Amino acid sequence: MVERRYAEGISLLRLPVMPLVSMVQFLFMTGPFTTVAEVIDELPEPIETDRTVYENPRALLMEYSDILSRLEQLKTGDFPAIEVVDEQNTPVDALTAATTLIHQQILTRELERINSVLCAPCGCTLCCVGPEKNMEQEFFEIPLAGSELDMFALPRYESAESLGRSAYDDDELLCNGKPFYTITGPGLFHWRRGWSLILPKATRCPNLDGATGHCRVYKDRPQVCRRPQIFPYMVEPMDEEKENVQSYRIRQALLAIVDCPFVRDVRNDVAEYAAASDLHLVLKENKA
Repeated sequence: MVERRYAEGISLLRLPVMPLVSMVQFLFMTGPFTTVAEVIDELPEPIETDRTVYENPRALLMEYSDILSRLEQLKTGDFPAIEVVDEQNTPVDALTAATTLIHQQILTRELERINSVLCAPCGCTLCCVGPEKNMEQEFFEIPLAGSELDMFALPRYESAESLGRSAYDDDELLCNGKPFYTITGPGLFHWRRGWSLILPKATRCPNLDGATGHCRVYKDRPQVCRRPQIFPYMVEPMDEEKENVQSYRIRQALLAIVDCPFVRDVRNDVAEYAAASDLHLVLKENKA
């Protein structure tokens, strides 16, 4: 039953792109190539690994050619102005820093497709509603880009107080003397790291059709809504910024939200995907 329901998504999980990316990166950085496309063109077909067989590796890799082409700058010594540290706060070398961000972008794109395919037959609205009344959480947060705010006909809250904290700080933001999550209905809040939609208890996204359970803006939905409930956590942005240099911490993880029915149903395949992508799997409850 599970295999049939999620057949397309499972097939994608079983063909993770990262083993091929690692192969291309090694060949390009150590070989006599000037472009990544040259490496991809010379790959044999099919390619067999210890986990799977890639019948069309060139076509699969070309879906990420715009991201992979950034390796060409690195080969010439042109590194981005970033600082990446490991979990012990030790800075990593410039090549590792830059390629880790490239890998994060590739995995984000791959998992956007995988999540969308797995989510379609699932039929739940977990990502679109706030906590139930009996849950410990007081609200559910959905991060948004500034350009996505107009999708939501909701009140906006932006102040010096909100810009100085996050939604989860112990020093809670107050609205009219009360915790922000006690407002009536959902709202848009501008925090230190950007905007988010806050769904208090027993509320739902205004774009969720209560009668059908469908999203009214599905085609143009925000980026975060395209990436539930499995996403890469290879690097974590840090608040510190030194002389306009963004800082990150390597996490090298795949985060999967086990509240989600499809994550529970295909958990073994998610674990295999993480292992093949050289990531450790973190299973987390978002609502409990």
